[in-house]
Amino acid sequence: MPNPIEAVKADPTCWDCPELDTDLHILNSLGEPLALPAYIDASNWVSEEEPALLSWFARQTCQQYRAELRDNTYNSENNFTANFVFTVYVPEDCSDWCWQNDIFVTVEKHLGGDVRGNYGNFSVFRVDSIADSGFLDWVCGWHASPMSIDADADHPDLVSWNDRFSQGYSSWPTGQVRDALASKEPVWCDTRKTWLARLQDVPFPVVLTPVGPCYC
Repeated sequence: MPNPIEAVKADPTCWDCPELDTDLHILNSLGEPLALPAYIDASNWVSEEEPALLSWFARQTCQQYRAELRDNTYNSENNFTANFVFTVYVPEDCSDWCWQNDIFVTVEKHLGGDVRGNYGNFSVFRVDSIADSGFLDWVCGWHASPMSIDADADHPDLVSWNDRFSQGYSSWPTGQVRDALASKEPVWCDTRKTWLARLQDVPFPVVLTPVGPCYC
């Protein structure tokens, strides 16, 4: 897979609303979509085309598949620019879908409005070990670095905060940043195109940078 494209950007109007670009997240984690045979209608719901999809998956891999998981990102914390419904298809004898090779993933992206409707054509992807791909990481982490080059980037309290701001420490890293603020809200710096803040127990101002998933 090509090198990932940066999918995260800070919102200059609202520090705690970093954006994770949905299209780039899908591209970085799942790659390019597969070309579908003519008899599969991507404008239908995936559930309506599922029998045809399962048959196609079987011909592609010489093994039978089943739907393992279907969910809407709307149901969980996320920083996506658009929500989507995804379905994971795995071989029938699969025991641990997160680490399974040769799984298929369908994605139906929401196009705006009421989340109960208005979804675009679905896309289909083939991926190995989806847990390693970054696809299941839906929130932005944060990294705090000294505003001044003379400040100690290895200050113990700063290192400790950055551990808490990372993806995986909690389900909502932005909440960890809010808990760490010394008193005032972060201030947008137009020169640096990022947010500046003071953190508890850190004796110097820091630059707050949103961090995207690790795509493999």
